[in-house]
Amino acid sequence: MNLKRVINIYNCNELYLYEIIEDFKEAKSQSEKDYIFNSFCLSIWNSENNRRIYKKTIKFNIRKDLLNTDIGKIFDTWSEIEYKYYKSITQNENWNSIIRQKINNIYTRYFDKEVILGKEYMDLIKTPKKLYYKWISGTDTNADTLVYLIDKAIDQSEKVKKKLQMEKMKLSWEEYKKITEKFLYSCFTRCKLIDRYEDKASISKRFDFLTEDHFYVSYINKCLEGEIRKWQKKYYNLPASNRKGYKRCKVCRRIIKNDSKNRQYCPACKKENRKKINRDYYIKTVLNS
Repeated sequence: MNLKRVINIYNCNELYLYEIIEDFKEAKSQSEKDYIFNSFCLSIWNSENNRRIYKKTIKFNIRKDLLNTDIGKIFDTWSEIEYKYYKSITQNENWNSIIRQKINNIYTRYFDKEVILGKEYMDLIKTPKKLYYKWISGTDTNADTLVYLIDKAIDQSEKVKKKLQMEKMKLSWEEYKKITEKFLYSCFTRCKLIDRYEDKASISKRFDFLTEDHFYVSYINKCLEGEIRKWQKKYYNLPASNRKGYKRCKVCRRIIKNDSKNRQYCPACKKENRKKINRDYYIKTVLNS
C-alpha cells in the first residue's frame, strides 16, 4: 500500500476506485480500514450528484380548428398533467458520481412517496392524451362519454398512486445514509480483488471494454441492490428466504409471505378484516332482526 495514502492526506477524490479497494484490502489494521472507508464515504456524500426531484408534464396541443368545440374544450382542460420525476442517470463518469446515482435511485424507488412512476399509474394519467389522438384519428365520441372516461381514469390513477405510495417504506434520507454506509462496508469486505478471481480468463475478456473501475463500480451497485432487498425483508419482519416467495397485503400493501393461495392479508389487517366481518354479521342478523 502507498504509505502516503494512510496518513492524514488520504483523499479518495484523487484516486481510482480500484486503488481505494486495494488499499482497504491490504490495510494492516482495522483503524486503517476504517480510515480508508470513511474517506470513501465522504467522497460519495460530497459528490455534486445530489438527488433531484422535479416536475414533468404529459402535454399535448389541441388543433386550433378544434379548440372551440365542446370536445376540444374538454381535451384542453386535460392537455397538461404534471407528475413528479427524478434524475435517474448521470453524465459524469467518475466512480463516486455513478455510485452516488445508484444510491439516489434506490432511495427514490423504495422510500420517496412523492415519486410514483408505476406503469399502471402512468398509463392512467396518459388517458386524456391517448383519447385525444384517437379522436383526431377518427374515433367517434361525445362530450358526456369523454368526461366519463377521463374522470374515471383520473380517479383510478389516484387510487393506484395511493396504493403504490403505501408500498414504499418509511425512512428519512439521514437514516438511509447510515444504512447505506453499512451496505457499502459489506461490499468492501466481501469484494475480491480482480487478480484473485478464479475465472481470470472471463475477467480478462471483459476488460476488452471495461476498466478496473467499471468492474468495481458494477460490483458495488449490484451489491447495493441485493442489500436493500435483504433490508426490506428485515423491515417487514420476513425470513431472508421463502420457497414460495412473497406478495403484498391487500389492504396495507406491506410484503407478506406467499405461503397460501388464499392468503390476502398481513396479520394485523387479517385481524381487522375479521372484526369487520363479525361486526357486519352482527348488524345484519341481530340489529336488523
